[in-house]
Amino acid sequence: MEKTYKVKIESYDVNGYGVCHIDKKVVFVEKALKDEEVIIEITNEHKKYAFAKIVKILAKSSHRQAEACPYARYCGGCDFMHMDYETECEIKQNKVKQTLKEFNYELLDIIKNDNLYNYRNKIMVPVRKDEEGDIIYGFYQKMSHDVIPMDKCLVSNELSNNIVSLICRYLSVHNVSIYNETANTGLFKEVMVRNTSLNEYMVVLVTTADFEFDALIKLLTEEFKEIKSIYLNINSEKTNVVLSNNYKLLYGEKKVKEKILDNYYLVSPATFLQVNHNQCERLYSKAFEFAGLDKNMTVIDAYCGMGSITLNLARKAKFVYGIEEVPQAIDDANENMKLNGISNASFICGKCEDKIREIVGKEHIDLIVVDPPRKGCDQAFLDTVIKMGIPKIVYISCNVATLARDIKILESNGYKLDKAEPVDLFSLTNNIETVCLLVKK
Repeated sequence: MEKTYKVKIESYDVNGYGVCHIDKKVVFVEKALKDEEVIIEITNEHKKYAFAKIVKILAKSSHRQAEACPYARYCGGCDFMHMDYETECEIKQNKVKQTLKEFNYELLDIIKNDNLYNYRNKIMVPVRKDEEGDIIYGFYQKMSHDVIPMDKCLVSNELSNNIVSLICRYLSVHNVSIYNETANTGLFKEVMVRNTSLNEYMVVLVTTADFEFDALIKLLTEEFKEIKSIYLNINSEKTNVVLSNNYKLLYGEKKVKEKILDNYYLVSPATFLQVNHNQCERLYSKAFEFAGLDKNMTVIDAYCGMGSITLNLARKAKFVYGIEEVPQAIDDANENMKLNGISNASFICGKCEDKIREIVGKEHIDLIVVDPPRKGCDQAFLDTVIKMGIPKIVYISCNVATLARDIKILESNGYKLDKAEPVDLFSLTNNIETVCLLVKK
């Protein structure tokens, strides 16, 4: 193939790339919109398909908009800033529709996000030095480990942006040693800031060794009264895993408080929380609606984490078992159960497939709720659910591809996908959450 072509964009793929054809070969064009006429340059070619970038837009779509973020072209964070929100939601709705097309079920309309900006309640910001030796912070360029320097991230919480900015100014003024990833040298690696809907903030300073940060802590806590907790995380390994298990509390409370629907939760640095609080509540509410909960039901919440779903289920069900294999998460869940005065729940530490078998062997289970990581459910877990014959499954997924794989296994073994609904938790990116109801035939 030649390098440049004039084409008309015909449609979108499931990830929001514009699609066109050249000599019967499918070409995926980054940041191209349907019906646009563009000149493209081939960037990566395979036998049956190719990838391309726009060189020039000849006829612009009415759905194209100026990117609100000056770093959008370089940063690996936001994929859909160049299109209006209606188009983004159509692409995400279609992603679920196309990925689950082999099943006969009801697909409900996407639950949209009211706040496209400043919605993230957690950010991880790497800190580096540029070629001139100046401290920079930002996010990684797409498909690289090069940090794109930026003043703030538009999808992150505004105060979190300000906290990171102040930390980096301090590091620069006080000439603190900065980590060099290539050489694996230097001290200061990264900043994590998380905030809750109750306006409590936690800061984690990631370094390669122990260090005295008293002056920085004084500066931060005087400037930002919302900061309730500051940790040091020591991670000397050269790894893509940012946070080690070595935490040192430098200031304030061990945990910050969050409220999700009817319950309060104490959140530690390693706690998993959905990054979009308002949409998380809508996601959980939809899951509970699909579940059809009542006070006669006994429920299992698999992959329960700190109990954010489990304890809200307990408000509406007879009894709920939460299962999680991470001991610290189970400790947090038990603490949260006491915090909310809930007595009709029990948290069990272990592999879900093993503990389900033990529970179902003792009593009738009406429903299981699963919210697994991106890799989906383990085969052993699905085998156990099938063997136990649990009547209803509510499946919450952040990866529709592994969701489709798991539904296919369940449908081949006596279950039926009844309905599904996308929920937009990650606006301006191509990620989508989906909640599904499966019933035993």
